[in-house]
Amino acid sequence: MNALANNGERRPSHWFIRSMDRLNGWLVKLCGLAMIAMVVSVTVGILIRFIFSHLSMRVSAPWTEEVSRYLMIWTVFIGAGVASRTGKLIGVEALMLVLPAWLGRSVKYVSHVVSVAFYILLCWVGWQWLEFGQSQTSPVMQVPLAVVNTAMLCGAMLLILNTAALVLEVRLTGRDIRHANVDDEMETALEQAKEQQQ
Repeated sequence: MNALANNGERRPSHWFIRSMDRLNGWLVKLCGLAMIAMVVSVTVGILIRFIFSHLSMRVSAPWTEEVSRYLMIWTVFIGAGVASRTGKLIGVEALMLVLPAWLGRSVKYVSHVVSVAFYILLCWVGWQWLEFGQSQTSPVMQVPLAVVNTAMLCGAMLLILNTAALVLEVRLTGRDIRHANVDDEMETALEQAKEQQQ
């Protein structure tokens, strides 16, 4: 039931892991498009505020600030969810590596459990914000704030699902959870560094 990965390592072909990886692939593309739209929006705002105004051109685009802000909120929450799939969220890894292996692994699992508890709390807060935003709209574009506030709920649910996929993959492959955030590029770089030292 296992499939070979690109580097020859056997990776699980569990339906949940495959589904999350497929979803994350699409979300990364959407985040990329959102980043491009943010850059365009901010550039238009800068041109209007600092270039066109000095040239006495009367151009107005008050929507640029709202578009960039709301896209940034969605990108941050979705990006955090996707990053949790490979353990790429910010963390202090040094302690886990200094401790004895069994204790370091235990600490890492406990940290994931605590993180999931926080993500569940974030879901609850996100739901409250979603309900709160249903009766309000943004000042300029008149977008319902529920559209913006949904980002927290979606991001928190994605964090939970991707953390579960990460832990499941580690358990199925037998990899050390302490090194779950090490990807193929990092492994290659570490191996090259070891070879150069020898």
